[in-house]
Amino acid sequence: MSTSLQIENLDGYLDGQEIKLLKLSNDGAQVKLSTYGATLLSFQIDCPGFTSRDVVLGYEDFESYRKAFEQSGNAYFGAIVGPVAGRLSNAKIPWKAGVFEFEPNEGKHLLHSGKKCFSNSNWELISFQEQPFPSVTLALETKASNINLPGNLRCEVTYSLKEFTLELHIESIALEDTIANPTQHSYFNPNGHQGSVLNTAAWIAANSFFELNQEKLPTGHLLPLVIDSSSSNYSSFLTSNTPITRFPLHTIFEGLDHAFMLNTKEVQAKLVASDGFELNFDTNQPVMQVYVGGAVAFEGKEGVKYHKYSGICLEQQAEPDAPNQPNFSDIYLSKGQRKTNSLLIQFQQSK
Repeated sequence: MSTSLQIENLDGYLDGQEIKLLKLSNDGAQVKLSTYGATLLSFQIDCPGFTSRDVVLGYEDFESYRKAFEQSGNAYFGAIVGPVAGRLSNAKIPWKAGVFEFEPNEGKHLLHSGKKCFSNSNWELISFQEQPFPSVTLALETKASNINLPGNLRCEVTYSLKEFTLELHIESIALEDTIANPTQHSYFNPNGHQGSVLNTAAWIAANSFFELNQEKLPTGHLLPLVIDSSSSNYSSFLTSNTPITRFPLHTIFEGLDHAFMLNTKEVQAKLVASDGFELNFDTNQPVMQVYVGGAVAFEGKEGVKYHKYSGICLEQQAEPDAPNQPNFSDIYLSKGQRKTNSLLIQFQQSK
């Protein structure tokens, strides 16, 4: 299989550094990335028997990604989110003998690490290869990037394209005692980014999800899911016959913005288009935050006007607000400690 790797300069700068466009290609797929936010811009799949499609939502140009952070309700299209994904209640965490406070950006709470975060920083390209498969590694340090965190954290993100599989590894390295819970924040649609996820069958390998209060913060309690009788391993949470607003979450919110406790070691989620084009998602994280809904500030790629059912975001991570819940995962890191968040996105033909 032939492969290629291209590195280009985009027409954009951040803090005096040029934004780079990275293209990873083989005979059947192409991935485009930006150093801005270590963002997945597109994932084009060309498989015999299926129409070619880009399964990732996004914007047409760098300026739209940048300006989205000036709008309320930013979608974080394709970006690495962190250092701490999800919400932190009251923008605070217990820290050693006291409390560490962040600057809130969602009312009195913190969402996706605030105004300056992984998603709107320009990452450094530190390594790349074309053979045996195209791969790039991007890195940043929180202190040098002016990201507010208790202690300095280095993060290295590697994207690798292997046939029809995109592999992602987010390596968090504590340079000082600190905290980390990053994720990848792409919106996917196996029908193509122009379609609707209501024409998609979707499953998640979970028996339970986390109850939310009225401010979308977890209460600490797990609630049971109704298992779809057509699948022994997965809960169906979206079909063309069941609008996503009717998924049995028993909450006050329209749509989905919930954390699911995963219960398998492999293939934790599936998205299947109406023509049998299937995407599988495999992660080493305990939780998948599923989000559908909201509006975007600008037109999408190819002039597409995205709507609340254009895509579905599957955020692999530890539990949101983990430091403030005694029974959630420990996301604190001691100096010198490392942890890896991995995600595999694999195309296959549905049986």
